[in-house]
Amino acid sequence: MSAEASMKVELDATEVALIIGEEDGSMSVRVVSGSEMPEDAEELPAAPEIVLALAMRLLKDPDFHDEVLDWYYNQPDEDDAEEG
Repeated sequence: MSAEASMKVELDATEVALIIGEEDGSMSVRVVSGSEMPEDAEELPAAPEIVLALAMRLLKDPDFHDEVLDWYYNQPDEDDAEEG
């Protein structure tokens, strides 16, 4: 990845990011946390658990990204919501 294509995002300690990209025509998914997760934790906090679940669903369910896009495109625009 070139320096121009690379972007730094700083996360707060309580934030978790799902990074979706495309590599050689295939989707790539990364999960990045603003703080280290303890390896011996019995369960994850809600935010990392939700992000990991989304990442796994995107990777294992090829139709899921289409469902997400359909949902997104069917949401009213903010301008439409204000007019209605």
